Amino acid sequence: MKEFLNRLGLSLIILTYIGLVSALYDHLNPFLVFLGLLCSIWRIANFYGRLPLPARLLLNFITIVISLITILLVYQQGFFNIMLHLIMLGFSLKFLELKSIRDIHFFVNTGFVLIALFLIFNYSIAMAMVAALLTLLLLAILLTVHGANLAGTRFVKLLLKSSLLSLPLALLLFIVIPRLPSLWQMPLQKQATTGLSDTVSPGQIAELSRSSALAFRASFSGDPVSKSELYWRVMTLDDFDGQTWSQSPSQKVQEQQAKNGLGVRFKLSRKKNSYDLIVEPHYNYWIPVLDYGDPSFGRVSLSDYSLRNITPVVKREPFNVNLYQQIKAKPITKKERQQLLTLPSQGNLKTQNWIAAKIKQGVDKKEILNQLLNSFATGNFRYTLKPPPLGIDQVDDFLFSTQAGFCVHYASSYLYVARLLGFPARMVTGYLGGEWQADDKFISIRQYDAHAWVEIWQDDRWLRVDPTAYIAPDRVELGLEQGLTNSAEFLADEYLSLQKWRNIRLLNQLRTKIAQIDYLWATWVVNYDNQKQLRLMHSWFAKFHWLNFVFAVFMMMISVFLIIVLLIFKPWIRRKFSGEDKLYLQLQRYYSKKGVVRQKGQTVTEFCQLACAKSPFSSALFENFSLKYNSLKYEVGLSASARKKRLKQLRFICKQIQKG
Repeated sequence: MKEFLNRLGLSLIILTYIGLVSALYDHLNPFLVFLGLLCSIWRIANFYGRLPLPARLLLNFITIVISLITILLVYQQGFFNIMLHLIMLGFSLKFLELKSIRDIHFFVNTGFVLIALFLIFNYSIAMAMVAALLTLLLLAILLTVHGANLAGTRFVKLLLKSSLLSLPLALLLFIVIPRLPSLWQMPLQKQATTGLSDTVSPGQIAELSRSSALAFRASFSGDPVSKSELYWRVMTLDDFDGQTWSQSPSQKVQEQQAKNGLGVRFKLSRKKNSYDLIVEPHYNYWIPVLDYGDPSFGRVSLSDYSLRNITPVVKREPFNVNLYQQIKAKPITKKERQQLLTLPSQGNLKTQNWIAAKIKQGVDKKEILNQLLNSFATGNFRYTLKPPPLGIDQVDDFLFSTQAGFCVHYASSYLYVARLLGFPARMVTGYLGGEWQADDKFISIRQYDAHAWVEIWQDDRWLRVDPTAYIAPDRVELGLEQGLTNSAEFLADEYLSLQKWRNIRLLNQLRTKIAQIDYLWATWVVNYDNQKQLRLMHSWFAKFHWLNFVFAVFMMMISVFLIIVLLIFKPWIRRKFSGEDKLYLQLQRYYSKKGVVRQKGQTVTEFCQLACAKSPFSSALFENFSLKYNSLKYEVGLSASARKKRLKQLRFICKQIQKG
């Protein structure tokens, strides 16, 4: 083993293995991680002569048994995860079979496959840098085998040089290779649904709003929508049990049908804009949409105007949505009206008595709703992420006792009162607003932008009512931080988040720049699909009608190849010789005409002895030449003036020798 793998090579192998296991740890069974640790320890012990490697027959038996155990442990996670674990198992057991250079090649190639699998799950710039570092480690392993004589800076320089030279070709292949759809379905196992859920209770969105995690980004093709209209609809909740708002059975049936591609078609008119979304993975089917958006291929609309993808969003995924100004609403049925008026039979007596007193006073039902909204604006209510807990009668406790809450508290109370008054109404959850990046013309919507509002059926159409706009109008216009009564509550649990410290100019500039880079990365790398590829190719070659796509790609690859060859061999760079070397070469050319040719490995002194035999001059002249040359070439601490003097003497001696 020591003949082909040194200590550096083994150290790099173990370091690479630890790095890959750490990168894929969230997707691996702990049993496999523990097995890999044992294999690496065994490999180290073998390297130092403490343990022998297992015989091939024993190793084959161990492989079969552990493969069966691994499959039994992860078979419920789907085919993709089974293959991932089997590849990692082979990668781990290879520690016990590193007996030749061929085994090293197998180990490295398997490592490249695992890096590719890592990039399926991870797509941020930071994770791409991790993948690049792991790739360098794998290349370094190969270099320790095929460049064993390299050390120190020469080793690092060659590693970096070879990697950098491959980047142009890799970039070209990324741009021109056809973008094919995945041959597998992304696994959902071991992944929790993130973001909004299909049930909401007071305080739940408040918890979500303490997170600065990115939810999605959007860019508009036309003029951006005003901030007050940036209500990103996700889902509606129309069932209330006194504690929690959820989807009714009919809504859940629609959700299930949407997964099969069945939705509702609306008559949309007056298209006013379109926008591109880049949605972060939330392992659910919803797509945030402004009112009103039309579904495209692979998406469907529900009766509540929300949009669903037919497959869960398990990676950063792009969506294009056309935005319309008007929609022909479908009248609600008797059954739907009954559902939209349903409330628990008991509880919240104070609220019921308050409404009864208003009606007895002759106050119009719509006016009662307006008075409730006005009380939010002028009363002692406050908007907070840390509301006091509510009892069983949530609406009573909120309206007449605590009077402190988040968007769900206000929406839930208004919705409850509306239904008591006989107005069909529902809660809508989604996101409100976002942060504009003016330079790049996109908007970032984060989890703390999560919001809830109300839709009420009046005049044969759904009208949006946002009670938050009355208690905290700055929340609608300026964002969550400005809308809170106590701004210290904003991201109170994320002390190190750059979002929290965006009032510091330098940190805000850094945060903005990171967001811009991440947006470009998501647009042109993560979501670089066949449509973007065709548009890019068309923009490059549209002026050259005779240049077809295949020929263009071929020419580009040839050009990159020639550039790499030129960078390697650098024909424009001539070798520079010192003054003494120039004189020595001049002497060699002179005596080569007389049949004296310098042989490889021959010293200056040996060459001068051979040249002396073909010259009428004494050997002292040639000895003097070799002495002067060696002193100029190898003497340490020679001053510039002394060097100049000796070089002049060497030039004189060279001229004397050539006179013969």
